[in-house]
Amino acid sequence: MTSKVEIISSALTLLGKAPVNSIGSGPPIVDAVSTMFDLVYPDLLTAHKWCFATSFKVLTPLAQTPQIDRWQYAYLLPSDLLHLYGTYPETLSYARYENYIYTNQYPTLTIEYAFLADINKWPIYFKNLMVVTLAAYAAMAVTENETLHQDYSQKALNYLISARSRDSQQQPAPVMKRDPIYSRKFGG
Repeated sequence: MTSKVEIISSALTLLGKAPVNSIGSGPPIVDAVSTMFDLVYPDLLTAHKWCFATSFKVLTPLAQTPQIDRWQYAYLLPSDLLHLYGTYPETLSYARYENYIYTNQYPTLTIEYAFLADINKWPIYFKNLMVVTLAAYAAMAVTENETLHQDYSQKALNYLISARSRDSQQQPAPVMKRDPIYSRKFGG
């Protein structure tokens, strides 16, 4: 079972420090790396459209009409939203202000968005990415070694590329529709 403590402990171990069993009762560096975790995790989730941290939600319009004349309906965004990828239908014209989407779509609106996924549901490639990325961020604070920091920053970038590739394999490529003129001329 993966936990925040396990990720932090693994990152510190990579940097040559002793593993930790808890947060808040150990050395101050553990608290500092815990704070880094809280900053890095949501940022890493928005670096790619991760399958395990993407959701759809059907929104219903709010009772009050928007104060902007351009839009007829307002929808409240989910509280767990980190990043809005888009709406369905895709051709929909909309604007986002604060925690609301304004549009002329009625009665429902479907959104696709990133959210903070439960650590226990992380795939292994994301767990490893998080450990190495956290080690890269913590390297200077923990070791004061610029070379080690640069080394782990490069490793984190390599892990990101690999993890994005592996995650993208979780969904098939969209089927391309053939243009009728192309099909008549070239077959297919």
